[in-house]
Amino acid sequence: MRLSSVIVSLACAFGLASAASINNPFHFAPAPATVEECGDGTDLLKVEYININPNPPLKGQVLTIDAKGFLAEDVVQGARINLVVKVGLIKLLTKELDFCEESVKVNKPCPLEAGDQYFYHEVELPKEIPPGKYFVNIKVKNPDEKQVTCLNARANFGI
Repeated sequence: MRLSSVIVSLACAFGLASAASINNPFHFAPAPATVEECGDGTDLLKVEYININPNPPLKGQVLTIDAKGFLAEDVVQGARINLVVKVGLIKLLTKELDFCEESVKVNKPCPLEAGDQYFYHEVELPKEIPPGKYFVNIKVKNPDEKQVTCLNARANFGI
């Protein structure tokens, strides 16, 4: 019963937002997406920059991620990625991934050796991304629990 109430409430909210945007003569561009470090300064990866293009990201378009940093120690077999995705206050996904399985998907080796790191990746965003304010938290840890990185990303997708 509660789940159906939540779904109906969300549908009404999205419907009202959609109607308001149709009748609103002021069309504001969505805020740019942000990616920020959330570690405590002892992370193994020191990020120099992370650029995304286009910014803000657009549904149905290719998103390019370009980043550079310095890795103080190797990221080794057994490293884990902890991922949390929220839309507003609603948690959509909490997942733990194997770093080595994921790194090969973006043409990175495992283990990932210490030193300068460059990352360039393109991903096609689906057209069907539901509207909302998205928050993504990514934490990567080596098997010895040393944190490799912590990143928070925020993006808004309109109707």
